[in-house]
Amino acid sequence: MSKAFQDSLKKLSDLNLIDFSKFSKRGIEKESLRVNNANISSSDHPKSLGAALTNPFITTDFSEALLELITQKSSSIEKSLSDLKLILAFTHQNIDDVIWPGSIPCSIQNEADIRIANYGTSNSGRLKELYRIGLSYRYGSMMQCVSGIHYNFSLNKDFFKKWQGSHAVFQPFQDDKYLNLIRNFRKNAWLLIYLFGASPVVPNTFLTNRNNFLDPLNSKDSYLKNATCLRMSELGYMSEAQDNLNIAYNNLDEYISDLKHALTKKHAPYEKIGLKKNDKYIQINDSVIQIENEYYSSIRPKRVIKSGQRPINVLRDQGIEYVEVRCLDNNPFLRGSIDKNTAYFIEAYLMISLIDESYSFDENRIEEIQENWQNTVRNGRDPNLLLKRDGKTISVKSAAEEVFNKIYDFACALPIEANDLKNNILKSLEIQKSKVIDSNLTPSGMILKEMEEKNITWDEFCDNKAQENITYYKAFKKDTTNIKIASETSIKDLMNLESLKEVDFDTFLKDYLNAI
Repeated sequence: MSKAFQDSLKKLSDLNLIDFSKFSKRGIEKESLRVNNANISSSDHPKSLGAALTNPFITTDFSEALLELITQKSSSIEKSLSDLKLILAFTHQNIDDVIWPGSIPCSIQNEADIRIANYGTSNSGRLKELYRIGLSYRYGSMMQCVSGIHYNFSLNKDFFKKWQGSHAVFQPFQDDKYLNLIRNFRKNAWLLIYLFGASPVVPNTFLTNRNNFLDPLNSKDSYLKNATCLRMSELGYMSEAQDNLNIAYNNLDEYISDLKHALTKKHAPYEKIGLKKNDKYIQINDSVIQIENEYYSSIRPKRVIKSGQRPINVLRDQGIEYVEVRCLDNNPFLRGSIDKNTAYFIEAYLMISLIDESYSFDENRIEEIQENWQNTVRNGRDPNLLLKRDGKTISVKSAAEEVFNKIYDFACALPIEANDLKNNILKSLEIQKSKVIDSNLTPSGMILKEMEEKNITWDEFCDNKAQENITYYKAFKKDTTNIKIASETSIKDLMNLESLKEVDFDTFLKDYLNAI
């Protein structure tokens, strides 16, 4: 254990900051496909779920069939998970479709079957749709139908002010600490892919007209024997255009500069696509990324923004407010795709990443991180897999043990009044340790084991889990009135928004692009 880590642990303990449950908030976003008879749904976003543009609980992601369920920020893990279950129950009880439990979509015979999400006629709604049209031209619609869990986590101002211990402006201190967290998170993010990856197999239709590196599993599916998270491979959320960005997160100014470069640097293949087709816009711009959210990363620095604001500007002017973890698969064995043990481990991992020492990233370090990431994605459960660290190799078991030891030390430093937090972290830690000892206990290992034992396809495996979820949530009796009211109100809000007089879309888009 490094002296710097121990010193940080002691300082937080001395300042009564080690019990982060007093200072933290979290929120969960769950993406899931609507499916009908194991085919992607072709229907409109259900009116019973409200308006996708204005409902704070239920929206859509890339496709009209790709739901995004959103919990509001909460002061406890248990409340966030409970809120997610309420939204899932409301959704199950108000649609005719099945909610697909896996991160990899069902078999989709034709990309034309994937309807791009529609958000109405307001300028903000049209911009959201245009962004998605651009994604379809850049990457294809199939890739955009993968889904996952986004985990948002923040610590409040009091936490950072007390940690800083001076009367100086605290936001730069907070920004530096969050970026320190992000660098450390990325350094060992391969471990989260190993522990929680749940996409070792894809239906063959997912590979149509694409180069791939997979082996046949059965007549309908392809896989890699030791894969963990193909969603995070080049088959899923990856972009060749972004490969050379090398965004380092060393400081906020550098990050914003790198992001602005990606937003404004033209990319020849996207220039070739063009901005319009038949006089209709087909992408927002022809830069490396159209908007900030197109940058693919396992974790992002974020700040809450108001409608019409550019995230890059708000981050520059107001600093980092929270982080968004983006590398978690939907776990089909869990009712809500994420459970208490996963959440406690994630938050403990975020805290040790926050307080551990971190060096600035250069191209070599970023390259090592990306290599470890891809090797774990493709081959993480290979017992002989070696990772890179500072030009040397280290086994998965040894590297994981180092992270586990820091989490153990962190948990043991918690005060007596935080005994529940300590016990929850230690319980989760034991579960994760067992997965490193036996890779068959990982979600990816369990999926392949069940598919092979039952001789079933990916579609059959996921449909079985989906039917179990339907039975569970149809019988769910807790009150979902607030979600129902929000859904009904969102339709009125959309109508009000669309009744406002706005500038023409050409002017709106020009102003949007010129705002950075």
